[in-house]
Amino acid sequence: MASTRISVIGAGAWGTALAHIIAKAGNNVTLWGRNKKIIEELRTSKTNSVYLNQLKLSNRIYPTENIDYACIADVILLAVPAQSVRRVATQMMEFTQPNSKIICCAKGFETHTGNLMSEVLSDIFHADQLAFLSGPTFAAEIVQGFPSAATLATSDIQVGQQLAMELSSENFRLYFNTDIIGVQVGGAAKNIIAIASGIARGQGFGENTRAALVTRGLAETTRLAVKLGGVAQTLAGLAGLGDLLLSCSTTQSRNFLYGNLLGTGEKNDAILKKIGGVVEGVYSTAAIEKKAKLLEIELPICSAVNSILYREADIASMIEELLQRPIRLE
Repeated sequence: MASTRISVIGAGAWGTALAHIIAKAGNNVTLWGRNKKIIEELRTSKTNSVYLNQLKLSNRIYPTENIDYACIADVILLAVPAQSVRRVATQMMEFTQPNSKIICCAKGFETHTGNLMSEVLSDIFHADQLAFLSGPTFAAEIVQGFPSAATLATSDIQVGQQLAMELSSENFRLYFNTDIIGVQVGGAAKNIIAIASGIARGQGFGENTRAALVTRGLAETTRLAVKLGGVAQTLAGLAGLGDLLLSCSTTQSRNFLYGNLLGTGEKNDAILKKIGGVVEGVYSTAAIEKKAKLLEIELPICSAVNSILYREADIASMIEELLQRPIRLE
């Protein structure tokens, strides 16, 4: 393991947390970011106060602004927002070695194409270089050393097992599978269900409502994943149910917080400014609704969130519409 060169691309909350937990396992980790102030703070103070307050980070993280240097690695974790994946991966392409493994840690659909990250990255790298990491993980809790687990999906089960073993540590456990589609859909769709759960909380509804949204949201996520070629069982695991439970229960989740503020009557622009970081669900809702129409499947919760965000639909009307749907077999 000592000879494995590891880099993380993206010095936001998640990228920094990944660099930290991998470094704590005894690895030297190169962390690339484009914000000079953040990189300098990481270098001098071993903190990333913009995203992780004053949590202390491993001394084995080596920050850099040079993406060419960061790409000289055996394993590269790509931890930028979903809508930035294509642009950053294109920058990486000329510097990345053909045998390097690229682990995508972004959760979402590309807005303008409607593509999953696997489709985006397959335009740039060989498919057998790619892996996808998803699961119930808040960045700050990773840095604090709280026990956490996630799923790593690869096309080759042996590669997945090797990577999972290399990147796991005492407090960060990776499971592996070959369901690249299911793992990605779980991570992308849960952001939208989290917005819906946040809206419900902002409207003053209780735990019964949240439980109903999580359960029916899981059904929608599974329906979409299977139709795209994923495996239903995957959505019962960390990348599906696990991520839903975490994201739909607390304002630590940006998507839940966004929905909560929207549910109390705040406006979109003001909410995004207040939150600061990227709210992935805001960008994936339209893409998922387009997928649903193309595949001829019903995703009523996702559709309702999209109508609220992009068609200025009244929240109360959308709730009433969901409640008036025909009674059906579960």
